[in-house]
Amino acid sequence: MQIPPKNFPIIDLGDVVLREKCDEDVADFFSYYSDPEVNKYILCEIPRELEEARRELNYWRNVFYQNDGIYFAIADKQTNKLIGSIGLTSYNAYQGRIEISYDLAHQYWNRGIMTKAIQAVTKYAFKEFYYGRVNRVEAFVSTANLPSKNLLMKCGFVLEGILRQHRYHRGAYVDVYSFSLLKSDFANLTSN
Repeated sequence: MQIPPKNFPIIDLGDVVLREKCDEDVADFFSYYSDPEVNKYILCEIPRELEEARRELNYWRNVFYQNDGIYFAIADKQTNKLIGSIGLTSYNAYQGRIEISYDLAHQYWNRGIMTKAIQAVTKYAFKEFYYGRVNRVEAFVSTANLPSKNLLMKCGFVLEGILRQHRYHRGAYVDVYSFSLLKSDFANLTSN
């Protein structure tokens, strides 16, 4: 039996749209992602040149086709310019959990964009991803990243504690906040 091709979803959030990343996004991705204000707390390697950015973008683009998650481009609806990313990765089908992560160009901070994006992607996780089998969305945030901590709490995520030296970042192990949003939490948030 042949498996039908997967269609990458598009989620309209008003001023921005969540869509699939494409080759035309590489320069915009590299530009905002290499900004020290943006990548200060990103707990992974930062591309140092355009070709590294292309490989990084393609890696995240392909998680959808490898059934490991989904990683959206956050694009300005008027110009289609990539201004950020948000996604679900490291899907564990048996445990029903997946990790959310996100980033946004500095000039778009404090506009409510990421709040709407997190809400939309968690809804997608619980209702659509892998036939709605996700029970837990997790997030791990550097303990120094207070804006992201506050953002997740605003979106209904529960702070579970601190994982000591959980991630390796810029030559040192760093502590992270561990957050979760359960399917039952999401149902309570959306029923009010």
